[in-house]
Amino acid sequence: MTAVRQVAISGSGKRMSVALLENERLVEWRSEGEQTEVAVGEIFVGQVADVLPAIQSAFVQIGMDRNAYLYVDDVREPSQLPARKTTIRERVREGEKLLVQVIKEGSELKAPKVTTKLSLQGRYLVLLPYEKGISMSRKMADPHKRERLQELLVPLLAEDEGVIVRTEAFEADEQRLLAELEFLRRRWQEIREQVSQKTGVGRVSLATDWLEATLRELVSADVAKIWVEDGAVYQKVKETLEMVAPEGLSGLTWYREKEPLFARLGIEVQLQQAVQRQVKLPSGGFLIFDKTEAMTVIDVNTGAFTGKGGQQREQAVTQTNLEAAAQIAVQLRLREIGGIIVIDFIDMKEQANKERVLTALKRELAKDPVPATVLGMTALGLVEMTRKRVRPSLTERLFIPCSACRGQGLLLSPQEVASRLYSEVASLSKVQEAEAVLVELPTRLFHQIEEAELAWPARVYKLHRPALLADEYRILYLGSEQEAKRLYTRQTQIT
Repeated sequence: MTAVRQVAISGSGKRMSVALLENERLVEWRSEGEQTEVAVGEIFVGQVADVLPAIQSAFVQIGMDRNAYLYVDDVREPSQLPARKTTIRERVREGEKLLVQVIKEGSELKAPKVTTKLSLQGRYLVLLPYEKGISMSRKMADPHKRERLQELLVPLLAEDEGVIVRTEAFEADEQRLLAELEFLRRRWQEIREQVSQKTGVGRVSLATDWLEATLRELVSADVAKIWVEDGAVYQKVKETLEMVAPEGLSGLTWYREKEPLFARLGIEVQLQQAVQRQVKLPSGGFLIFDKTEAMTVIDVNTGAFTGKGGQQREQAVTQTNLEAAAQIAVQLRLREIGGIIVIDFIDMKEQANKERVLTALKRELAKDPVPATVLGMTALGLVEMTRKRVRPSLTERLFIPCSACRGQGLLLSPQEVASRLYSEVASLSKVQEAEAVLVELPTRLFHQIEEAELAWPARVYKLHRPALLADEYRILYLGSEQEAKRLYTRQTQIT
C-alpha cells in the first residue's frame, strides 16, 4: 500500500514549523531557528583559533558563541600534493581566514562541525565549486541514463568545478537540470561577492533560505497535499515551489479553517508523544528511550505478556521485537536521534528469529533519508547501530535545560512557548473575532515575545509575572481592545 504523504506548514514571521506526515502519522518535524543558531549548509568566513595536532583538528572562530570544529579530512588538500597524507598543521595555520560550511549542527555539549569542501545543494544537482568532475548517485544503476547525463553535463562544467548528480536527476528533463546548474552558479557568485565585502568573521549565507531547503528535501511527486496556514507564507511557498519543486503546486492549499492546522492534523498531540520516554507498541509492549552523553539506549519490553512459555513465548517475543524494529526506525527519524544507538531487544532463542528482527530493522531504516548503519547483535543480544546526526534532536529543539534542577529536567524553550501562545491566540481570535489579548508571561517569555517580529492576529497586552514557570503563560482576557487596555492598566497599577 502506497503511503499518502502530506506537508503542513504553520506559523508566520521569523518562525515557521513544517511537518511531514505519512498516512496521517507524523514522521518528521522541522522548525525555523533564529538567525543566531548555526544550521547545516550555512557558510561562514572563519578564522583559525587553535590547531590541535594530537587530534588532527582545528577550532575555527565563526562569529558565534562557540568556535566550530574542523577535522583534517574536511579540509581541502593543498594545491601541491605531497606523496604522503598531509597533517592538520600543513593544511591550516592559526590566524588564517577560511571559508567554511556547516556539515553538522552543534548541541549543548558539542561544537558545530565545519568543512572547507563547500557544496551548494539543489534538487537534482549539488555544485562543488572547489572540486572537479562528476559523481553520480549509486542508487541509479542504469548505464544508459548515467551515460546520458555524463554527456550532457561534462561540456558545461568549468575547469575548476564539479557536480554530484542526485537520484532525482535521472528522471528530470535536460532543461530543468541546466536551469538548476545556472541557478546554483548564480548563488555561488552571490556568496563570493558577499565574502569579498566582508572584513571580519561571520555568516555569509543563510543555508539558502530555510523554507527553500526544507521544501526541496520534503516535497516530491508523491506528496498529495501541502497545507499552509498563513496567507503571506502561502505566497512564499508558492513562489519557492515554482523554483525548486513545481510538482508540488497541484497539491498546494491555503488552510483557512478556525481550528489551528497542527491541531486539525493531530500534529501537536504526536509531537507531545514524540518527546515522551515511553512509546507503546500495538501488541501491548513498549519502548523506553534513554539518552546519555555517549549514546542513546532503547529498551524493548513485552508489557503485559501472559504466555505459558516455550514456543508460544518465542513467537510472542519475536512479534513484539518486529513491531519494535518498525517503531524504532520511525522514532529515530521523528526524534532526530543521531550518533551511537544501542537497542536491547527482548531475548530470542532461535537464530532465525534474531535474523528476522535485524532484517526488519534494516528494511525500515532504509526508508529514512538520513543514513544509518546496523552493526549487528552482540553476545548479550544488544543491537549496535549508528545514525548520522544532521541537526539537533527534537528534544534539543523543543526544550531548554531546567535551571532549577541543574539540567536534570527540561522546559520548553521560550521560542516554542511563544509559538504555542501565538497558535492559541490565533485560534481564539478567529472564533471570537477578538481585537486584543491580555496575557501573563514569565520573565524569559515576556522578553522573547517583545523581541519577536510576529504579525499577531490580535494586539497583545503583556503582564510580567516572574513567579510563573519558564514555559507557562495565562490568557486573562480576549476580546475588545478597549476592555483589554482597561484591564491591563488596572493590573499594572495594582502591581
